[in-house]
Amino acid sequence: MTIEVVGFGLAGACLAIQLTKLGAIVRVTDDGFLGSTAVAAGLVNPVTGKNFQPSWRLSDFWPEAQLFYQSLDESLYHPMPIFRRWMDDRDKFQKKYDTVAPWIAEVSEEGVTWKEGGWLETRRFLEVARAWLLEQGVSFEPGCSDSEVQVRCGGSAALRKREFAKIDHRCAKGEILTVTIPDWQEDYILTGGGWLIPIGNEKYRVGATYAWDGLDSGPTEEGREWVERILRNFTKRDYEICDHQAGVRPIIRKSQPVLHYEEELGWLFNGLGSKGVIYAPRVARQLAEHLLDGKAFDPDLRLSI
Repeated sequence: MTIEVVGFGLAGACLAIQLTKLGAIVRVTDDGFLGSTAVAAGLVNPVTGKNFQPSWRLSDFWPEAQLFYQSLDESLYHPMPIFRRWMDDRDKFQKKYDTVAPWIAEVSEEGVTWKEGGWLETRRFLEVARAWLLEQGVSFEPGCSDSEVQVRCGGSAALRKREFAKIDHRCAKGEILTVTIPDWQEDYILTGGGWLIPIGNEKYRVGATYAWDGLDSGPTEEGREWVERILRNFTKRDYEICDHQAGVRPIIRKSQPVLHYEEELGWLFNGLGSKGVIYAPRVARQLAEHLLDGKAFDPDLRLSI
């Protein structure tokens, strides 16, 4: 079976790999647009949000995802503890203690440290994925009209084009800074009102904003100032900004992945939001197995319209 994967962000790359592993003839339509995957933090955080909410079905999806990334390149994913500082929310934490207990490494007067966290080098993942697919003979073409099946993995850009008009979405723009902080050797991720990830050589990624308007405006002065305020909440040290990027998160539900089919358009794989690193490999495998072998995929992934 020949399957066209439209889009080569996190969803498209994972799907193309899973299809290829199962023996499909895969063609990737990639317009070269660097979507949110290329600038994403790649953060894997087991407990998030102001209400200490465990990431949706983490124990189902993350073990498979971790093995998937390791099979491509063991250096892509960096396991790292996550320290969440208190923000007048310790009472909320106590109420959720039993729920989040599996991920607690330590509780202190300053905050709570989560285990099983880390981050994926998302941009390099796309480079590694492309190289692996090319080695397997997968073609990257402008369009594949003779494909038997088409799967659209266009992220936020596709959602905003309303390719699937019945699907409601709420995409959110995020801005991220990369900074250098001399002589500050943090060996864990910081969260609480934002996040800070050490990426090596005294460099850190800091974010992120959530903006619902001006999605196509790119990096902004307002966004930079917002992220700098986040950074100053984590450290008072001097820093130098090395890079400023913006991306748009594809959100359909509550940052939960979606599989959807319409006869005239084919398949949609989208909605990875800010936690796509956790979910993309397993969802991609299930869709690949459904397309090639007719296996039913997880009903939680199906979108009800």
